[in-house]
Amino acid sequence: MTRRGLLCGVLLTLAFVLPAQAQGQQCGLDRFSDLPITTIPDGRFTVPAVLNGRKLDFLVDTGGVAATIEREQAFNLHLPTNYTPRTLKGVAGNNLIYVTTLETFSLGRLQGTNLAAYIDNRLPAGVDGTLSPDMMRHYDVDIDLLRGTLSLFSQKHCVGKVVYWTKSGYVALPMEVESDGHIRVRVTVDGVKVTALLDTGARHSIVSMSLAKKIGVSENSPDLKLVHGSTDQYKSYDYPFKLLDFDGIAVSKPRLQVVSDDYLPRGIDMLVGVSILRRLHLYIAYGEEKLYITPAGAN
Repeated sequence: MTRRGLLCGVLLTLAFVLPAQAQGQQCGLDRFSDLPITTIPDGRFTVPAVLNGRKLDFLVDTGGVAATIEREQAFNLHLPTNYTPRTLKGVAGNNLIYVTTLETFSLGRLQGTNLAAYIDNRLPAGVDGTLSPDMMRHYDVDIDLLRGTLSLFSQKHCVGKVVYWTKSGYVALPMEVESDGHIRVRVTVDGVKVTALLDTGARHSIVSMSLAKKIGVSENSPDLKLVHGSTDQYKSYDYPFKLLDFDGIAVSKPRLQVVSDDYLPRGIDMLVGVSILRRLHLYIAYGEEKLYITPAGAN
């Protein structure tokens, strides 16, 4: 869920207590947590977290900015709520203006305290909150949707020594980590190079109409089918793209929607959501600023 808004600074005051064996620099990987993934009906996924002693399900959202918690859960846990002028725009277009502090918060063996989170009343069914880059960027994040696991690793390892799940080929794709933690990578769509935003919180993978036109698609293309917005400001279309290439790891017949140019954040012509990402195994090395990719079934 790519979130835009007026967020200034970082609301994170999270301190995780790391397992004792993970304190030193070494070449091997230190796995802090290994979490089961639950796929919700729209295709996105959650992992279990324990907040103030209660197990909740948090959506993994690399396209977010700051953690959120569902309003009813905040009420049930008697969390204090405070107004903040640092507005965050939610995925449904609502402005998030209230925050709370999660006193204790754990992901597997990682134990954290004092995580600031926005209150959100429009999260999907089955989602109690969201994990965003404000927390995740301090770790390496391994996402294996096929096998249903998400792991958090220490960033203290030898550069490039992270692909543990396969002995076959992989791609180490340079990625740009923006100040808000969003990830941009270079990909190729039907022969056209483009910078794409990686967003596990987005159901669909989408391209702008401007990018589609560079590929040779126009509003009059016979294979372009309107799926939403016959009279709305924003329109979306289905189109049978042929290939999405991550510098050597290719996804054939990718399901990409074409959207009106103003739909995506400024400067972004493509968003890669979970509809594509579940066909891959991803290791997000935030510290190295590298994205390691294999096909989902690589072993």
